[in-house]
Amino acid sequence: MTICDMKKGMRALVLKVEAGEAVRERLRFLGIFKGAKVALIKTSLWKSTYLVQAGGARVALGKEVAAGVFVWKLTEKA
Repeated sequence: MTICDMKKGMRALVLKVEAGEAVRERLRFLGIFKGAKVALIKTSLWKSTYLVQAGGARVALGKEVAAGVFVWKLTEKA
């Protein structure tokens, strides 16, 4: 399951991030890394952008980046 498969309000644990080194490093600084807990706040109309809560930060991810963040579902609602 990736961030693209999550439903609004769902919380998850990041299992791995598949992306180039520069993207992985940027996500790490934003709080999205293996072992981090994230929650999906909302998606854009055509699910091209995903707003994710990671720690104390809200991060907007494009579909290609979100598809590379593999997660494990924790609970249905945040």
